[in-house]
Amino acid sequence: MNGRDRVYDHAKLVLIFLVVLGHIIEPFISKSPELESVFNFIYLFHMPAFIFISGYFTKGELTLKTGLKLFLDYLVLFILIQLVFVAVMKGIGIDQYQFLTVQPAYIYWYLFAMFVWSLLLPAVLWLGRSVKMGIGHVLLVSMLAALGAGYIDQIGWAWSLSRIVVFFPFFVLGYYFKRRGWIIYQVFPNRGMALVVMLASALMMWTWPNLFQFDLLSGANSYFKMGLDETGLILRLVLYMIQCLMIMAFFTLLPRKPFVFSHLGTKTLTIYILHGFLVKGLVAASYFDELTIGRVLFLPMLAVVLVMVLGRLPIRFQLSPYILKQTNREKKNKEKVS
Repeated sequence: MNGRDRVYDHAKLVLIFLVVLGHIIEPFISKSPELESVFNFIYLFHMPAFIFISGYFTKGELTLKTGLKLFLDYLVLFILIQLVFVAVMKGIGIDQYQFLTVQPAYIYWYLFAMFVWSLLLPAVLWLGRSVKMGIGHVLLVSMLAALGAGYIDQIGWAWSLSRIVVFFPFFVLGYYFKRRGWIIYQVFPNRGMALVVMLASALMMWTWPNLFQFDLLSGANSYFKMGLDETGLILRLVLYMIQCLMIMAFFTLLPRKPFVFSHLGTKTLTIYILHGFLVKGLVAASYFDELTIGRVLFLPMLAVVLVMVLGRLPIRFQLSPYILKQTNREKKNKEKVS
């Protein structure tokens, strides 16, 4: 694998498992406080960590080629998946999703957000350089903007603008680590300290549930809509600090050496896109209508199976390799003819 750092593959593998598990248990959380706590703990760090990885591997620059790749791999894919998903949902009797709305359907807001973040980062970096601001200052400004966005009621679920602004600092943080040459899994001196941080965060969730409510963790609403108009900024700032510590602790706990399932960490896009259809299929089949111990215990095993099966499918949802490859082939043929 030419010196590939497998820690990031392991991180994506664990995180995509948590994504699948979180979405599978979500229909049950209104019926079980225990499952709701597990769900909120997952959301405490799994999205920030995934976004950190995306920022870490972004180029931070925009060219015609990278712009075309972003357009095809995120925006066009987002539109296509939205259309297919809504059509399938209507076909199985789930009518809550509509075609061509400004609110991304279900979990697929992340594709649109990735498109925006990948365009926004080069723009703010260029703007920062023009006023002689370093990447550290850009990170600080992005966090201040996210904290302030909570006071704007107009920014919400539409186009996932609130989430885009709230989670953008983690994207910038990933890029910041890459530029500095820092290694995220070496921040903590040992795994014991990292484990203490994770356990302490779980204890804090149990002690101060208001800080870890899903509305705040999802980043989708204003402080006023969450009933936090006076304390929202402080709570989000504290949450940012906890989430940063948890990201570093999470990476520290990951195995360094490759193992038999390491390659599944490279197929997270396929798993992410397809599992949403399967979860909603279970909803349509009334699996979540009755909460039983057997059904709950089956869900983690189902999450493992979905990750392993979907991760092995020979499907690639990135569109740019096919289109750019065809374009390059046509260009070479024209050059030969010339």
